[in-house]
Amino acid sequence: MWEEQAESQGGQSLGGKSLGGKSLGGKSLGFSGQQRRAKTRAPLSDSARKELNSKAADGGYAKAMAAGVRFLASRDFSILELTGKLSRRFSDDAVGEVIAELVAQGLLDNQRYGEAFCRSRVERGYGPIYIARELEQNGLDADLVDDLLEPYQEQWFDRALAQATKAHRPIAPTIQAGADASVDEADFDSDANQYGDRSSSSERWHALQKARGRLARMLARRGFSGGLSSKVIEKVLNNAEAESSPDFD
Repeated sequence: MWEEQAESQGGQSLGGKSLGGKSLGGKSLGFSGQQRRAKTRAPLSDSARKELNSKAADGGYAKAMAAGVRFLASRDFSILELTGKLSRRFSDDAVGEVIAELVAQGLLDNQRYGEAFCRSRVERGYGPIYIARELEQNGLDADLVDDLLEPYQEQWFDRALAQATKAHRPIAPTIQAGADASVDEADFDSDANQYGDRSSSSERWHALQKARGRLARMLARRGFSGGLSSKVIEKVLNNAEAESSPDFD
């Protein structure tokens, strides 16, 4: 009677040693899922929270600095370029502090980066338009770019000539002989006796125009101006004409 009364009170059974989900016989006093979740950690004090935030900030700065130094060990970067790389992995505050420190130490410098970039691209055959566009996209101002390109002003023609000479494909011998590279289509048609029949003259004129167009597009892609490219192309075609002409001396 007493045990039946106990079982009816809250589902607790003393005989089975069970009290609301707690098993005394099996030495288990487990709580329900909801009861377990209710047992949360006490909130952090303000001082503890500030200490943790400070440690997290210091860690972000240290990692961002280490990453920045690793990047600069491989080559020079512009300020904008390195900022973009670090911002993909670290907070804006950490990146800002790192960039300021690297600039202050002289490890990060736009002018030095620009000088190295110019040397590299000039040696690879690129012209001033291409180089200026790349430098400005990487955060260098126009005045600095002009200063960086100034030492190369007298070299652009020879640099472009070297690239065009290397890229030029000689005109086929069957249409090569007979005309100066600067003669236009009207000149060919007006004097067929001097330049051969009209068919070969027309073929040669079209071949020259195709060569001019191909070289002009190549030089434009490499960043040389249209005016300079025109002079370079005429020089290349005339040189090719002179080399292919028979020498009777």
